[in-house]
Amino acid sequence: MLDRTYVKTEAGRAEIKARGLTMSRSMRNLLLMIDGGKTAAQWLSLVQGTVLADLEYLMAQGLIADARPSAVDIPVEVDVSPLDYAQLYGFLTRHAKQYLGLMKGYKMVLEVERCGDLAALRALGQRFVAEVQQAQGEVVADQVRRAMSIIRNP
Repeated sequence: MLDRTYVKTEAGRAEIKARGLTMSRSMRNLLLMIDGGKTAAQWLSLVQGTVLADLEYLMAQGLIADARPSAVDIPVEVDVSPLDYAQLYGFLTRHAKQYLGLMKGYKMVLEVERCGDLAALRALGQRFVAEVQQAQGEVVADQVRRAMSIIRNP
């Protein structure tokens, strides 16, 4: 994780403007600075007061993403779910363990808990579909998409 480079996502750029999430000054500075030009370890050493947990929080909120996704990452080719925050929160917490297994499902539920707004939860929902596709296959992923009312892009 520390040897990878990260970039701000659309949600990250929106958060910089909106300042909707509660973040420490150092964490917000880290979000402002990340641009894909340096590794995570370099950014953590440059931005005073930041730790690995700050970077993990930014990732969990969908504010930053790996600049060079690995070969095992699955590109997400879906629109966002039209469900509201409560509906999407409920779906993800109820079904994470069912579709991803005990450990990955538990980790997903923890990430759902960290999502502070609908945009972050929708980004996590897209990642959930991608992980289900990787773990269970395309047929099950399509069932999850239908349950979340997601329509695939052409």
